[in-house]
Amino acid sequence: MIRNTTRRGLTLVDAAVLIAVVGLLGGMALPGVQKARATAARSTCEQNLRRLGTAVHAYADANADHLPYSHRFKAPLSGWATLLLPHLGEEKLYRQYDWELDWVHPDNQKLAKTHLAFFECPATPDPDRLMTGSEGGTKYAVPPADYFGVSGFTDMLIPDVFPPGTSKHGAMPVDEARKRSEIPDGLSTTLIIGEDAGRPQVWQMGVKQDKVPPNEKNTWAAWNGNYVRAYTADGKSAPGPCAVNCNNVNIFYSFHDGGAYAVVADGSVRFLKVGLDVYVMYALVTREGGELVSPNDF
Repeated sequence: MIRNTTRRGLTLVDAAVLIAVVGLLGGMALPGVQKARATAARSTCEQNLRRLGTAVHAYADANADHLPYSHRFKAPLSGWATLLLPHLGEEKLYRQYDWELDWVHPDNQKLAKTHLAFFECPATPDPDRLMTGSEGGTKYAVPPADYFGVSGFTDMLIPDVFPPGTSKHGAMPVDEARKRSEIPDGLSTTLIIGEDAGRPQVWQMGVKQDKVPPNEKNTWAAWNGNYVRAYTADGKSAPGPCAVNCNNVNIFYSFHDGGAYAVVADGSVRFLKVGLDVYVMYALVTREGGELVSPNDF
């Protein structure tokens, strides 16, 4: 018996159906993949901040209870994150840093130009972006950090929002070193590190803006801190009632749905939700405002 071995190919109709089915399955799978990636990035970001919080306490334990500090106006210019490097497994890099020189000095650029994954949130777009500018006549191009030291709240709120004499200072103000024991408001209701992702790019309500931050040099969070403010609901101006994810210039901002992460002075990591009461936020960023805040308030 002779068998017909001729194979029947796909008709145009068959091919169109197959392509439609594959496209449909791909479309159904894509949201799941995106959700999994977002969940993984969020988990890594939380782990980064937990690691930084642990390093802050390790530093304080080794330095007479003092928290890390930044020098923004006092020479030599330096940053809180550099002090943490020995407690983050980066002892060799730390030993190469010269504390007699500004962070921007050519002799310190090896550290300044090093990408350190635990300072960057994987949810943030454009991971290869750079902070560029000049300090004291020295140009720099360094990777940014998505986390900042919480220095307190900005002077712009006094006297428009708070009366003269209100304490604006946080647990890690610039140009001074404070102890854990010098946080009268309590370790469990005072923030020390926050997420402010996307810098040096400016973002408003999830939309990248075509402009440069007003304080370009101050946005390298690895050597500086933020005196935070809140924004209007559209993220265009400050002050206002929006405390989280409205604008990434000197405030809590992330690319996670629903909020941004922050480290509390007791070492725990909290997720500050969009819609957080702005006055609760201001209470959390100060160390001695005397506000009555419960951990249940944020």
